[in-house]
Amino acid sequence: MANHSSATVRVEKPHLSAAIKERAQSLKNDKSIDWTSRAFISYGLETDDPWLPELVRRVDAGETIDDNTFAALAELH
Repeated sequence: MANHSSATVRVEKPHLSAAIKERAQSLKNDKSIDWTSRAFISYGLETDDPWLPELVRRVDAGETIDDNTFAALAELH
């Protein structure tokens, strides 16, 4: 049987729930949250980032999201 090397495996992004997207949108529009955290949340929404639920959880917990946050998340996984 022939091997079709041009075939690609379809990889799907994890589905983000409507609740996460709604909460992220709310955080994005909340001016009481620092602008860097809102920018990361906004980018996560635009790209359907699989880290968005964790970012939302952290902002809800009062953390500031910045480049160091992503370094810490990468160490966890």
